[in-house]
Amino acid sequence: MSAKLSTSVSTTVDSHCQHISPKGNRCHMLIDQNRRPANGAARPTLCAYHADRLRASVPVVDPEVLAAELLDDINSFTTADEVNLFLGNLVRQLARKRIARCDAIALAYISQLILTSQTAMARQRAAAEPDAANEGVFANLIASLRERSSELASRRNQQSVGSSAEPVKDDPQRAA
Repeated sequence: MSAKLSTSVSTTVDSHCQHISPKGNRCHMLIDQNRRPANGAARPTLCAYHADRLRASVPVVDPEVLAAELLDDINSFTTADEVNLFLGNLVRQLARKRIARCDAIALAYISQLILTSQTAMARQRAAAEPDAANEGVFANLIASLRERSSELASRRNQQSVGSSAEPVKDDPQRAA
């Protein structure tokens, strides 16, 4: 008998509306089997009243139009500026109630993941490229040192030519 009781309890729970009020109370109406769920679920979970309220709270917008407005002026999500632009467009659509709150939350989270991965990739590139960047700096330093060395050598040659004609009295290196 206990098996029969638990079966009847679970079917009654599953046949009732799944809406929970802000106070935490659950709706006791039966699920409307004739209405398709708006969220793409396999079977309906709300009564007729709450299903209608859900549809009224999120107006039907053509997905192509919504996508075009969200992705306006965004070529790819490779820079933080493009992700920021997308988030701004997302806020506008949410404020106009053209996108469901749960969808906006999911898209904002995906944007956060994109930004996190961008910074990680930038760190990875910076760790892999310092040798190449340093090689360029070292090449410039070596070239400037060679130039300076040749300038000093030419000055010494000029001084040695001039010192053979006249002795230099103030040169401390020659005095030692």
